[in-house]
Amino acid sequence: MENKILDIIDMSVEGDGIARVGDEVFFIDGAVEGEKVEAKLLKQKDNLVWGRLVNIVEPSWRRAEPQCPYFDKCGGCKLMHLNKETQLLFKMLSLKRTIKKVTNLDINVLETVSAPNDLRYRNTIQLKVERTEDFGVDIGFYEPSSHKLVAIEDCIICDEKNITLISLMKQYIEETNAQIESIFASFFDNNLAILVQSTNGECDEKLCDLLKSKFDNVSLWASKQFTTSTLLNYKDARFVAGEKSIKVNFGGIEVDVTPLDFIQINIDVAKIMYDCLLASVGENKVVLDLYSGLGITSVKLAQNGNFVCSIEQIESSVNSAKALAEKYGVSDKIIHHCGDCAEILPTMEFSQEEKENLVVFLDPPRRGAGKTTIEAIKEVEPKAIIYMSCNPTSLAKDVRDLLDKYEVVSMQAFDMFPHANNIESLTILRKR
Repeated sequence: MENKILDIIDMSVEGDGIARVGDEVFFIDGAVEGEKVEAKLLKQKDNLVWGRLVNIVEPSWRRAEPQCPYFDKCGGCKLMHLNKETQLLFKMLSLKRTIKKVTNLDINVLETVSAPNDLRYRNTIQLKVERTEDFGVDIGFYEPSSHKLVAIEDCIICDEKNITLISLMKQYIEETNAQIESIFASFFDNNLAILVQSTNGECDEKLCDLLKSKFDNVSLWASKQFTTSTLLNYKDARFVAGEKSIKVNFGGIEVDVTPLDFIQINIDVAKIMYDCLLASVGENKVVLDLYSGLGITSVKLAQNGNFVCSIEQIESSVNSAKALAEKYGVSDKIIHHCGDCAEILPTMEFSQEEKENLVVFLDPPRRGAGKTTIEAIKEVEPKAIIYMSCNPTSLAKDVRDLLDKYEVVSMQAFDMFPHANNIESLTILRKR
């Protein structure tokens, strides 16, 4: 297809520039609202056309110079070419538009809460490994929608210790010819929780010794199975060497974390969100903490003077949550349930006084809670629902299914992932 000069008038929720010519709508990767660009057209379906930026004819004031040398290759930081003001506006508008599209509600979404740090905020990194033709090692990320590796030496949105990790992993793989295919690592201070996935599921303890030459504590795990969806699906993961877990301080709560455990990637922004959550719940409530994970939220809610019913499907996480509650002296304020929210909620009974003070907090995975769980939530009839989401589309679907009994009080995006088009949000609903 030919190149075309286009005026960019808007941006899509994916971060592409949008242009319109007659009945045709163009989505141009790399273009910014307010620009005139030359674009290479790549694909067309009916009146929708996709392309990529070739040349900026007239730049927009919203454009910024990307700080990452891999920006034009790696698809991780989709918004790094936008200035800070525009990134925050983009996330607010994207959330608002997604909700509108699914629910037909024109919600007044609050301004996006800015992150304290735009770089070096990620405590977690997932890397791919490939051998080069000269028997060297490349470590990095895949290009968008491909399996072509972009080799990197540093990811500037990730903890600076990722540089050390990449260097050590290259050294180890080159020296041992280990058949490692992917690396999942989390950095907490100078401690490292790491899972390596290899073709045979094996990992030499010598890797732990090498990593401990640069990191204070190392928790090394190995797996044969690989999945891009969630580490909870690494069913064959096993502990190899070092510490079984790494201690992490999350807003005054110290938790033990393995590479298989979920913890917020940007702890600074997560702390802001949890402060908003605690303020929204208040005190003396009965809180159903759904998808409660390691139990950090449950402990914080209990410390704030609430009684908590915690529901989590992963048994190891429930055991960790019980230990955490005991450690912080709130075991008498938390009841722990292991299982699926949709199955456990219908079995729960509350007194009239408890019903008057009943609040549901949920922080589901990207796919959302789903119809069955939403119906179960409605059946217990909480006075308020507080929904923490990392996916506007699944949030919108769940909110739509709540609207027959609940109304949206507030909705706000949080810049959990600066430079990426991922959107974290907090929504408060109350019973009609």
